[in-house]
Amino acid sequence: MARRLPSSLVLAAVLLAAAAAGCATSKGAVSAADKAAIKRADDDAESLFSRGRTLREEGRWSEARKAFTAVYEDYPSSPLAGEAQFQAAECAHGDGRFYAAGHAFARYIEDRPLSPHVDVVEKRMYEIGDFLIEDGRRGLWGTGIFSSEEDGVEILRRLASLLATGSYADDALMRLGRYFAGERQWAEAEAPLDQLLRDYPASEWRLEARFLLAWTYRKDNRGPEYDGEKLRRARAHFLAFVAAASSDADRSAEYAERLAAARAEVEAIDADLARKYLARARLYRRMDRPAAALFVLQEAARQWGTTEPGQDAARQAEAMAPAGGGNRE
Repeated sequence: MARRLPSSLVLAAVLLAAAAAGCATSKGAVSAADKAAIKRADDDAESLFSRGRTLREEGRWSEARKAFTAVYEDYPSSPLAGEAQFQAAECAHGDGRFYAAGHAFARYIEDRPLSPHVDVVEKRMYEIGDFLIEDGRRGLWGTGIFSSEEDGVEILRRLASLLATGSYADDALMRLGRYFAGERQWAEAEAPLDQLLRDYPASEWRLEARFLLAWTYRKDNRGPEYDGEKLRRARAHFLAFVAAASSDADRSAEYAERLAAARAEVEAIDADLARKYLARARLYRRMDRPAAALFVLQEAARQWGTTEPGQDAARQAEAMAPAGGGNRE
């Protein structure tokens, strides 16, 4: 194949030709020299693209990828530039270079958001991200060396960001939530799960995301003495899951085991919140603030009186209450 000039030199030649034409052409007109230079650039791009296509069909992925890359990098104005960029990403995928392919697809859709290949790109990015996470767990021959889990996370995050209205954005968020929850990185899991629930009301993953998010808040706390807010969030999500999963008989049967678990967790959280109030009442008593302690105990009994700690709070409140029912400090 004839050696091609870099696009920068082709462009420079076009500009010099335009300057030389100067007054010889009317304003806005394209000279014959300009047209000739553009035609040569388009011909070179077409020749490269054809070579890339031939190499791809022969399974010579790396060489084909280089040819396609040269088309869109050296001839960005070519009508073939967009398709060449997509084909370069496909060649990286075909060559098993999944990390490079994931980022090539992301860059492609970032540059060309109206591409006709959007459906293929988002499917590829999801599969690549999922593969890299799973492959990273094994590492090199099961040794954990050269882990690619973070690479997979990065690809899925870019998918959810670049193609937020696509078919795989909620799948990517769910996959991220599962991964981080499995790694016990509770705060990292909460963000994608919360985004899924907030931004994708029609997602098929809503029930599972709700249940998993409730668990992340349940686990992401240091106990009732410290993290009452996260306990309340967990409780709210468990209750929302129960309401949605028990909305009809078929769904109740399908989620029977998880419904039982969610209801049990709500009861356990209620007991933890009552213990939090008991701890606060003890603090008020040590501070010699009996009225404040009494108020907190009464609130614990009112809100969580069906739990054992709530019943304990009721007994303590009854013992502390003044004979006349007053509540003064």
